Amino acid sequence: MRKIAILPAAALVVGLGGCSDGSMTQGGRDVLAGGAVGALAGAAIGSFTAHAGVGALIGAGAGVVGGYLWHQHELAERQAAERRQQQLNAAYERGYSQGQQSRRTTTSN
Repeated sequence: MRKIAILPAAALVVGLGGCSDGSMTQGGRDVLAGGAVGALAGAAIGSFTAHAGVGALIGAGAGVVGGYLWHQHELAERQAAERRQQQLNAAYERGYSQGQQSRRTTTSN
């Protein structure tokens, strides 16, 4: 009986996964993946109490929130890495310019 309760949730996940035409953003994929995993986990846990549908809904909701939070975390990490790289590039350019200027003043003396 438990396998029967998990099958509709698995079919839902596969069906939703096929809805994307490839133009979905990374954030959308993270939220969808979180919802799908949450629905499957919720259905599996809910099937132990004969409430797989309710478990799937609760799990999907928690998974969507988790997927969104994961995406926001990854976005913040990527932006921080880009800022660090820009700072490194600027420091390199300053050092290179100072080295070139120093070279010009020592060769002209």
